Amino acid sequence: MPETVILGAGIQGATLALAAIARGQRPILVDRDDAPAGASVNSYGIIHGGLRYLQSFSIGRWRQSRRAQAWYIDNYPRHVRPLRCVMPLYRGAIRSPALFAAARVADRALRVACGQDCPLPDDGKYSRQQVLDGYAVPAMDLVGGAFWHDAELTDPPALLAHMLAQVEQRGGVVLRATEAIALGEQSGQLQGVHVRDRASGQEQRLAAGQLFDCRGAWAGFDPGEGAGRAARPSAAILAYNLLLDIPAPHGADAFALSPRHGRGRSYFFRKVRWGTLVGTFYRPAPGATQAAPEPRDIDMALRQIRLCLPHLDLDAGSIRAVHAGLLPDRDGSGRQFDMRDRHLQPGPRGYHLLVGGKLTTAPLLSEAVADRIWPVRPAGSAAKARAHYA
Repeated sequence: MPETVILGAGIQGATLALAAIARGQRPILVDRDDAPAGASVNSYGIIHGGLRYLQSFSIGRWRQSRRAQAWYIDNYPRHVRPLRCVMPLYRGAIRSPALFAAARVADRALRVACGQDCPLPDDGKYSRQQVLDGYAVPAMDLVGGAFWHDAELTDPPALLAHMLAQVEQRGGVVLRATEAIALGEQSGQLQGVHVRDRASGQEQRLAAGQLFDCRGAWAGFDPGEGAGRAARPSAAILAYNLLLDIPAPHGADAFALSPRHGRGRSYFFRKVRWGTLVGTFYRPAPGATQAAPEPRDIDMALRQIRLCLPHLDLDAGSIRAVHAGLLPDRDGSGRQFDMRDRHLQPGPRGYHLLVGGKLTTAPLLSEAVADRIWPVRPAGSAAKARAHYA
């Protein structure tokens, strides 16, 4: 009888399945789609860390992000590479050379204090002319730029497909195009989950002592579907990126640009194989069940891009693709992100709900939950050697 069933074959479900296998389990991974879909494969693909979080003095997120970068580089070096990000700096703006100099000092001090090695190249600064050579950003009050390195997933769908292949190669089972329809329980104890093949309509019951729901926006069960206590978490923020047919930044892999130069939120303009990927854009989407940007969303994004690069010749015909997903929020209104990584147990005993705040830290949540549920790893599961990037 299978002991472990995981719902959702996105990054959270895939990393949890691999963590379970490393601890002697043989999980069944169930996903409603034929191929990877949703937020995991439509994300911007940056494993953020370092200076990004030190700008806001988020030491905890800095440490988590550095650990997550190391996890991806250790385990999937063929799917991850350093991403050089450049941010223009303006005189009198919040994002100033002095702020970034302080952040660089803090980053290096924290690495020593926390014993946190960084497998990415060092950060540094650009001259005013180097910034202008990279992109035609507004030149008034421009004093230079800062650059840092994040980790980049070169192809998120390919990485996820690789992870799912590993699950099957190592003894797990992946059921594709199969949706969970109800929980089975007796006296408050999970007994299994009822699933339906989406092509044939055939239903079956998977017996399970542990069920991990990692379906993101589709996690949880509505009242009447087995245990009504396993309520759906709130995922009411629409996130989307635009793949554009516009010039990519020169001299770097990505530029972080703001509509209000040196102030406010930034959007990343990233060089990819098929064009320039720009994002991420957000709006509240209360009650949404599908990640479907509307024409007004696209118009808003194009307006923001034109403010970032006023000289850019841009219209709707420049859009090659739109990548979208739904992200967790605090209360269902979509007005405030919920970036916490949460392990909830709202239903019968044995039912677990995993809600990841970001793709970056999904593996850390999976490892933490796996250590809690299956605390002893089999012999021979030593960590891989670190791959450093020069």
